[in-house]
Amino acid sequence: MSPRAPNRVAAVLWDMDGTLVDTEPYWIECEYELVGEFGGTWSEEHAHAIVGFDLRDSARYIREHGGVDLPIDDIVNRLLDGVIARVRRSVPWRPGARELLADLRRARVPCALVTMSWRRFADAVVDALPPGSFTHVVSGDEVTHGKPHPEPYLAAARGLGVPARRCVAIEDSPTGTRSAVAAGCVVYAIPNVVEVPAGPRYTRLSSLHLLDLRTMNEAVAARGRRRGRRIATGAVLLLAAVVIGVALAWPQPAPPPPPDIPIDAWAPYWVLPAATASVEAHGELLREVSPFWYSAQGATEIGRPSTLTADAMLPLLDAVQSHDIRVVPSIVDGMPAGGMAAVLSDPATRTQHVQAIVSLAQRNDYDGIDLDYEQFAFADGRDTWAATRPNWVAFLAELAAALHADGRTLTVTVPPIYDTERTAESGYWVYDYAAMGTIVDRIRIMAYDYNVSEPGPIAPLDWMTTAIRAAKRAVDDDDKLVLGVGLYGRNWPVSTSGSCPATAEGVVPVTQSSIDALVAKRGVVPVHDPVVGESTFTYQLEISDGTRTCTQTREVHMIDAEGARARVDLARRERLGGASLWALGFDSEATWTAIAALARVPGSSTTTTTTE
Repeated sequence: MSPRAPNRVAAVLWDMDGTLVDTEPYWIECEYELVGEFGGTWSEEHAHAIVGFDLRDSARYIREHGGVDLPIDDIVNRLLDGVIARVRRSVPWRPGARELLADLRRARVPCALVTMSWRRFADAVVDALPPGSFTHVVSGDEVTHGKPHPEPYLAAARGLGVPARRCVAIEDSPTGTRSAVAAGCVVYAIPNVVEVPAGPRYTRLSSLHLLDLRTMNEAVAARGRRRGRRIATGAVLLLAAVVIGVALAWPQPAPPPPPDIPIDAWAPYWVLPAATASVEAHGELLREVSPFWYSAQGATEIGRPSTLTADAMLPLLDAVQSHDIRVVPSIVDGMPAGGMAAVLSDPATRTQHVQAIVSLAQRNDYDGIDLDYEQFAFADGRDTWAATRPNWVAFLAELAAALHADGRTLTVTVPPIYDTERTAESGYWVYDYAAMGTIVDRIRIMAYDYNVSEPGPIAPLDWMTTAIRAAKRAVDDDDKLVLGVGLYGRNWPVSTSGSCPATAEGVVPVTQSSIDALVAKRGVVPVHDPVVGESTFTYQLEISDGTRTCTQTREVHMIDAEGARARVDLARRERLGGASLWALGFDSEATWTAIAALARVPGSSTTTTTTE
């Protein structure tokens, strides 16, 4: 049997650490040694948090949490040296790994190793196997985007010359499993150091001993049969429709999406003059503006930065009102971790907080309020979510009733979910999308910051689509959903040679309004990726203080004007109730030109449905 035969396994793609070999204890030993050398502290919790990570991501985490004062690549190489030395003494094969590899080799099924470890470590493991065990190797230092991005597995399938949908991937971590699933492989997750929760798009097994070539072939064949049935069913139905014409009750295609979509935007206080200028120049394209300058400091205390005076606020408010734009200011959770959760858990303090918010809206005659309470997701522990979730819903119900009674609206800005479950793969389920959809007027989805700890996309379009469709499954009314659209990027140091001064910059934010100056200064040409919907470029930066000198290779990822348009158009095609720009003051003229034809303005062919 040829491994390339239809509906049979074309190739098997193996993760290495924890799947093929159990080197995780080696890595953890080396992490403890390195952190201890620099006088830091380490823990099993820290060690398990980075299982499956790209090595540079792990190094950043170790530098931040373990106090290891070394360049990223130096940390990686120190760890690699220690682990490779241990592997050369003894290769800790996972039970059943060599036996399954031997069976696949005898059946002439090609295998690839897909690891986020670097090539020199992968080579040390491959060298310990019989020749021909692996036809291709993809390592972490050879890909642009590490796991959980699909690139590593797509690169492996491409390197073997086979379609990813006919490849079987074997993983042990949630991060790697997401990568393989996103690439379209048939995926088996065999947990080792960290648990992999159950999921509908992969199969969990307790041991490699439970996996053989027949099982893999059956899984790939079943996928092929499902695909074939879909095609065949479509063909039969189409033929029947042709034969009996209009007499057949044939499902009609969905109506086309509206030609335009409402545009909202946040206006941060730290770029207020630029945000005001954007409203003055392009206010006719905006439905709502959310001044981003309030912070909840307690149940009854809602303040703004001391540097933000009333006089500084007036130009933006005047510009907004002159264009008849609704004013819906944002309030962020400025309390310490657990603070807001505690306020909402007590009915008395919850009511006090509702009254403080309503009073703010009444005093300033705002059209509504936007809540951007992110501490639940990013500061409070995941173990608090089950308790916070119903308290958050109860709070919103009380607040919405009070605002609606006063003719005002309630919007919430929340991180994304990826399904409607409550697993580790479900996203930020502390925010109950389904319940929120029955209470609030709009749910703004923060569909950005996909990468915050590594160089990579800000908000890949496929990831945004996943978040949108999960929200649509949870919320009955698509018109209540608003897609958050970033107008920014990040400038990352990805490698360093020499010894940098203490003043050397780390990750630097960039915006559409600032990127042109950087491009001109460095003489680079950004490359736009239409699949991701972003532009990237790299350049060299020499840094010196007269004593120490280094050269950084820096990598910029940016949502450009073309990317902003693609995201607004995605929201339109998904029939959402709007797109909200983060943020005014970050924008460029090119973005307004790009989105103008999509923006719903007074007198357009469609109108917005609200619950006001």
